[in-house]
Amino acid sequence: MAEGQGTACSNGQRITDYSAFFNQETRLTQPAPIWRYVEQKNKTPVAGHISFDGGFPNSIQFPLLKATLTLSDGEEVEITPSEMKATLQYTKSKGMTKISEWVMELYKRVHNPPTMDGNGLPSSLDLILTCGGRWGVVQSLKMFVEDGGCFLAEEVIYQTLSPMYLPRNIRGIAIRSDKGGMDPVHLRQVLSEWDEGSQGRRPTLMYTVPTASNPTGLTLSEQRKKDIYKVCQEFNILILEDDPYYFLQNTLIPSFLSMDTDGRVIRADSFSKTLSPGCRLGILFGPKEIVDKMTIIQHPTTGGPSSLSQVIISKVVTTWGHDKFLSHMQNVASFYKERREKLLSYMDKYLTGLCEWSPAAGGMFQWVTLLGVDKSEPVVDRLMEREVFVMDGFIFSLDRASRPNIRLSYSRITDEQMEKGISILADVLKEIRGIK
Repeated sequence: MAEGQGTACSNGQRITDYSAFFNQETRLTQPAPIWRYVEQKNKTPVAGHISFDGGFPNSIQFPLLKATLTLSDGEEVEITPSEMKATLQYTKSKGMTKISEWVMELYKRVHNPPTMDGNGLPSSLDLILTCGGRWGVVQSLKMFVEDGGCFLAEEVIYQTLSPMYLPRNIRGIAIRSDKGGMDPVHLRQVLSEWDEGSQGRRPTLMYTVPTASNPTGLTLSEQRKKDIYKVCQEFNILILEDDPYYFLQNTLIPSFLSMDTDGRVIRADSFSKTLSPGCRLGILFGPKEIVDKMTIIQHPTTGGPSSLSQVIISKVVTTWGHDKFLSHMQNVASFYKERREKLLSYMDKYLTGLCEWSPAAGGMFQWVTLLGVDKSEPVVDRLMEREVFVMDGFIFSLDRASRPNIRLSYSRITDEQMEKGISILADVLKEIRGIK
């Protein structure tokens, strides 16, 4: 094992020290000096506080007194004056207690992670609420990958990440995918053949969107996840499981987190695809040592997610309870399944022989391979001239190379727009290929 690769866990042994996974900046990051005041104050009963310390505005100057939320089923939920007073004030950077506890119980019911044991080990599961799920993903890449280093990922990935890692000269090491998603055989091959002399330090982090992937729409099966997890155990790789579309599948497939016996999975989640993207409320689950370090980083940067967003989401989900929340998720998944089926029907009608595709397994996106062209840019340019907008395949490429793919989103488009857009795509492809 190369120096700095951490403690090997191929036999399923719990990880006890994550410092070897952290990059140098993360290892050097320490709590802000104010942290000792916060810790001591939290140990002191509120009634005994004489507080000259915090820069908290006086709440009597806050203009909002209360609010009533009307849910889609007509039920009304009130944020009382006392709740509003607390909501509008600074709060814990790790996230508010009530919503954190509700989410933890949801994860216990849905994923039942093996490391959710409360025994305080560095690998014991913990969570932090973040400013959207993306923050947790980006912060993880910042914490574990050195400038000039690398991480493992599928050949095409969530496109918003690249502006973060490219300026740091970070490389994404592409692992081949098939119709079942990331190929564990190729993953093992890449890691076993890694030459640190010529390639630099072997990657210690793998990034994946395992459910209804953005952009491909693919979902990893339970067996595929087990096979990938086994390789990550063998080579001591942390798994960054970016899974905001998890509930947008009709049958919930066990997550990487649900099979994580070692404490090597960092799971980024979000309310964005299920309740509200505008609330910018994300969730990051992971080993306690990692979450503690991320909390230290979040405190002086974002300060944590909006308290108002946390209370709004908390009011909705606690009013519903876990059962009604999961029922709502089933309705959301069914809605997107209907939209997908409508899109596929138009694709069958107009694009047969012009494109190839594997039906999305859930979520909001359909990945399409354009036949007879070697790159998508000319097709996308002509579509935009005709006021049809799709996502270019190259922006998802790990290496930003051109590719004959486009991503279609079917979440908001009407049936009429859908059919018209697909027929125009067919016309453009025929024009470019000279088909009459």
